[in-house]
Amino acid sequence: MSKRPESAGPMVHLLIAMAVLGLVFGGGVVVGWATRERRPPATGKSAASIPDAEVKRELAACRRALKARAKATAIPPATATSPPGETDDAGVEKAAAKVEALQKEVEECIARETLANANVCGRIRDHSNLLFVLTYSASCVDEAGVGEFLVNSLKKCADFDDFPAHLDEGKLTQEEKFIISQSQQNRALRTKNDLINNVQATLRRCRKKFGLSPE
Repeated sequence: MSKRPESAGPMVHLLIAMAVLGLVFGGGVVVGWATRERRPPATGKSAASIPDAEVKRELAACRRALKARAKATAIPPATATSPPGETDDAGVEKAAAKVEALQKEVEECIARETLANANVCGRIRDHSNLLFVLTYSASCVDEAGVGEFLVNSLKKCADFDDFPAHLDEGKLTQEEKFIISQSQQNRALRTKNDLINNVQATLRRCRKKFGLSPE
C-alpha cells in the first residue's frame, strides 16, 4: 500500500511561495489591452480554467463584431426614398463610419486573442515549475490538472512562427513583447511528446523520492 509522503520541508514551501508570486506578477497581461488598462489575475480558479475562459470570451467577441460588420456592409448605398440618380450621402457616410469602427473593433479583438494565446504559450516553463511544486506538496498527484493544461498549452503556440504581423509592436508593453518572444521559442523548440514526457517524469521522480509505487 502506498503511503502519503512526509512534509516536503522548507524548500517546497519556498518553491510554492515563489511559484505563487510568479503567477501573480505574470497573470494580467491580456485583458483590457485596447484601453491600456491591466487587471490582476483572477483568484480561486485553477491554472487551466483562467486562460481558456479568457480566450473563449475573446473569440465570442470577435464573432459578434464580425457578424455586425457583415450586416453593416450589407446596407445599400442609397435609400428607398432617394430621388432617381441620387444617393443619400449622409446614410452612406454613416454606414461607412460604422463599418470602419467595426473593422477597428475586430482588429483589436484579434490582437487581444493573440496576446491571450501568448500568455498561455509563453508561460509553459512557469506552468512546468508549478506542476513540480504542486505534485511534491500533494502526495505526488496532479490534483489541479496542471499537467494536462501544460500539454494543451502547446496548441496556443500555433500563431507564433514569427512575430504576429497584426500586432503593433509599438503599442505593446515590455512584458507583452517578452511573452511573445517566449511563445516564439516554445513554438520552435517544444513538442507535444516532450511536454507529455516532462509531466510523466515529474510524477515519477516525486513518487520515487517519497517511496511510493510508480503508478
